[in-house]
Amino acid sequence: MTQRKVEFLWVNTPQALDYFITSLRGYFPLALDTEADSLHHYRESVCLIQVSHAEQHFLIDPLDAFPLDELWPPTSRHTWILHGADFDLRMLRRAGAPEPQAVFDTMLAAQLLGLRAFGYGALVEQFCGLTLDKKSQKADWSRRPLSPAMIEYAVQDTQYLEPIAEILGKQLDEKGRRTWHEQSCARVVAASRNVRENDPENDWRISGSAVLSPEAQAIVKELWHWREKEAEAVDLPVFKVLHNELLLDLAVWCSENPTIPPMGAPCWPRRSSPPRSERLIEAIERGRLAPPIPRLPRGERPPRDKDAEVRMEKLRIHRDAVAAELGLDPTVIAPKSVLQDIARKPDTAAFDLIAENRWCLWQWELLKTILV
Repeated sequence: MTQRKVEFLWVNTPQALDYFITSLRGYFPLALDTEADSLHHYRESVCLIQVSHAEQHFLIDPLDAFPLDELWPPTSRHTWILHGADFDLRMLRRAGAPEPQAVFDTMLAAQLLGLRAFGYGALVEQFCGLTLDKKSQKADWSRRPLSPAMIEYAVQDTQYLEPIAEILGKQLDEKGRRTWHEQSCARVVAASRNVRENDPENDWRISGSAVLSPEAQAIVKELWHWREKEAEAVDLPVFKVLHNELLLDLAVWCSENPTIPPMGAPCWPRRSSPPRSERLIEAIERGRLAPPIPRLPRGERPPRDKDAEVRMEKLRIHRDAVAAELGLDPTVIAPKSVLQDIARKPDTAAFDLIAENRWCLWQWELLKTILV
């Protein structure tokens, strides 16, 4: 396939939105993607929505001051073709989108067909013979106007989804795996409904903090709150104020050297402005004076269950054999955590996993014979 410049419609006026909605008559699939600004701002927002169908390409601007309410009812009538659907579904919900009629996730389809390279760029290269330019992947999508390179990148992100989905769909049918894909996509859609609730008591417990001393954890808590305020004030993602590794190193050093001024730490962030450094010092000193925070108690390890261990090994061997026969990565059928749950509770775990949306029926069908 020859790469060529494509025409697109920039949807940022009611008139352009009307034209887009008019083009949606019928029930054909829509290829969708989103661009967000999490690498550049404190609060992530949807900055661009790309839609392609029937060789028509639309860039919808949710940042412009016009309502998108009329966009969603006609759009949700269609099957949405997405790549790695979970993130985009969450972003589209933020922009006001309801659930679509169905989802076709090209990444899941590729995994269920046993493709080892299942990124969007890899699929475009394999099925369309093109290498995509990903230079704009980390661009600030909240800026206007978008550069020509960013526009080209945005259009390409949906331009090839439809033909790829058509190829993958045929291969799923040939292998009898269409139902697997439908169940897997439904599980992703259901998972995207879950919204993580804020937990003021524990949000500060970043990865790696649980093993620190109680004194260090008290400093981590103060540093986390300091970082949130600083990031929000300057509208930057928190890692650009102080990344987690440095935050933990600073907390450890300051807890182990309680009489030395914080700026004496070898890991002190040298590029902080004097006012920010002052606020950082105050946060550390508050942490030093605060009561130590005990480590969270570890859950009791269940007693050793030799029968479960035997079942686990049988399940693993069976899963790996089935995966090899089907040409799949074994974890596509069941990750280790799922096997462990089933080994511990062979009579009920599989059905609990399905009910909790952690697993699909087709996956259980492949494994259940070993336990019957």
